[in-house]
Amino acid sequence: MASEVKEEWCSGWGRWQVRLALLLALPVFLTGAYGTNYVFLAGPTEYRCRVPECEGSSSKVSVTAETWSQPWTKWALVPNDPCRRWSPKHLDGACTADAFDNSTSEVCENFVYRASSSIVVEFDLACKEWMRSLVGTIHCVGMLISLPIIGFISDRWGRRSALIVSSCGAGVFGLCKSFVGSYYMYVTAEMLETAFGASVYPSAFVLMIEWLGVEHRVLASFVLGIPLSLGAAFLSLLDYLTGHWRLWARIAYPPSFLFLLYPWVLPESVRWLITRGRVSEAVATIRSALNCNRMTIPKAGLEKTVMNEQEAIGSSGVLQDESLLRALIKYEVLRRRLFVCCVWWLSCVFVFYGLAVRAHVLAGSAHVNYALVAGAELPALALNTLLLDRVGRRPLLTAALLLTAVSLITLPCLPQSSTGWGTALYLSGKVGVTMSLNALYVYTAELFPTRARHRLLAACSAVGRVGAIFAPLTSLLAEYRTWLPTVLFGSLPLLSAALTFLVPDTLHQTLPDSFADLEESPPPVHINEA
Repeated sequence: MASEVKEEWCSGWGRWQVRLALLLALPVFLTGAYGTNYVFLAGPTEYRCRVPECEGSSSKVSVTAETWSQPWTKWALVPNDPCRRWSPKHLDGACTADAFDNSTSEVCENFVYRASSSIVVEFDLACKEWMRSLVGTIHCVGMLISLPIIGFISDRWGRRSALIVSSCGAGVFGLCKSFVGSYYMYVTAEMLETAFGASVYPSAFVLMIEWLGVEHRVLASFVLGIPLSLGAAFLSLLDYLTGHWRLWARIAYPPSFLFLLYPWVLPESVRWLITRGRVSEAVATIRSALNCNRMTIPKAGLEKTVMNEQEAIGSSGVLQDESLLRALIKYEVLRRRLFVCCVWWLSCVFVFYGLAVRAHVLAGSAHVNYALVAGAELPALALNTLLLDRVGRRPLLTAALLLTAVSLITLPCLPQSSTGWGTALYLSGKVGVTMSLNALYVYTAELFPTRARHRLLAACSAVGRVGAIFAPLTSLLAEYRTWLPTVLFGSLPLLSAALTFLVPDTLHQTLPDSFADLEESPPPVHINEA
C-alpha cells in the first residue's frame, strides 16, 4: 500500500500535477521575459555626431528617419566612424562642402540618436559600447550571485518560499530600475534584480521534480520550458508595443507581485517538509493531492508512507557528509566527469545567451528576429522530450552540439545576400544549443553519485553562469571582426562534442550511489533510478 501511495502522489501525472504545472507556468513565463531584457532595454542604438554648423545646438537627442540622413552628412561626418567628424575650416558656422577639412577629424562632443527606446539614448552611451555591453554582464553576475542566496532560502524555508522571493525580488528591483536617473544606478538595480530574481526557473524545476519524481526530469523540463520560451518571445512583443524602456519595465514587472498570494495556492514540496520534520503538514499536503486526483487512501497507509520516506531521506543525508574534496583527489573518473560537465555547461550557456544577445545582427526587424530565436526553443524541447529516453543521453547531446557547431561556423561563410539562409542557420544553432542545455540537466545529474549529485550539478550550473557573464561582451569582438562572435559560438560546442566520448551514456544504466561505484561498470536496467 505504501509504495502505491508514493507512486500516485510523487511519480504520477494527475489533476494535482496539472494544477501545479499551471501555477508554476506564470512565474516561469515572467522570468523568461525578464531573463534577457537587456537585449532591448540596453540594446544597440544607431547614432551619429551632432554637427552644430548644420543642425544647430538643439538639445534634442533623437531625430526622425526623415532628418537622420541629410546631404551635409556626406562632407561633415567621417565615413564608418560614428564617433568622429571632420573639423570645420572656419568659425563662421557655414554648412557647405568646402567648410570642412576632410583631412583632419576630431572627436564628437555631442550625439544624436535614431531611436529613443533604450537606455543608450537616455544615459548618452554613444561610443561607449563597453558600458552598454556591461549591462548584460552585470545582469549575469547577478544570476551567479542568485544561486547561493536562493539556494539557502530553498533549503532553510522551502522551495515555495524560494520561488516567491525570487519572483517578487525580480518585480521589486525591476520596477525600481524604471525610476533611476543615472547609468550607475541602473546597473546597480540590474544586478539586484537578478541577484534576487534569477532563480525562478531552478526553484520551479526543483519543486516540479519533487512532485513528479526524478524519473520525470525530461517531462518537467518540457512542461516548464514552454512558458520560459513564450516569455522570452513576449519580451520582444512588449518592447515593440511600448517603445520605451521605462514604460516596458512599468508594465512588465508589477505582475510579479501576484506571487505574494502563492503561500495560499501553491503546495510546498512534500520531500522538503519531511526533511524539516513537518510530518503533519506533509500528510495534509499529500492528502490534498490524492483528493484532487480523486483517490482515497487510508490515513494509516499515508502516515506509513511518510515515515518510510523520512527514513530514506535521513539515510541519504548521512551519505552526503562524506568529503567531496577527498573523493575528487582519490577518483580520477570523478575529476574527469566534473571537468567535462563544466566545459559543457560553460560553452552551452555562453552560446545560449550569446545568440540571444546577437539576434539583432540578423536581417529584418530586431523584434521579429528575437521572437524567432526565442521560439526556436519550442521544437528543441519537443525533440528532447521525444528522443532523450530513446536514443540516449550521449548520442543526443553529441548530435545537438554538432548541429550548433556546424550551423554557426557555416554562417559567416554565406554571402551577404543569403539573408534567408543566414537566419535559418542561426535558428538551427539556437535549436541545437537549447537541446544541449536541456539535455545537460538530465545527463549531468546522472553522471554523478547520489551522495554528491546535487552539489556537483550546482557547481556545473555555476560554471555555466560564468559563461553567461561573458556572453554580452561578444559584441565588443564584433568591432574587430564581424564574424568573430559567431565563429566563437560554433567552436565551443565543437570542443564540447569531442568531450562527450570521455564519459559513458547513462540511458538504462543503474546510477551510482557512491564514489566507488563510478569505477565500476554499472549493469543495465530498464528504468532510470534517482
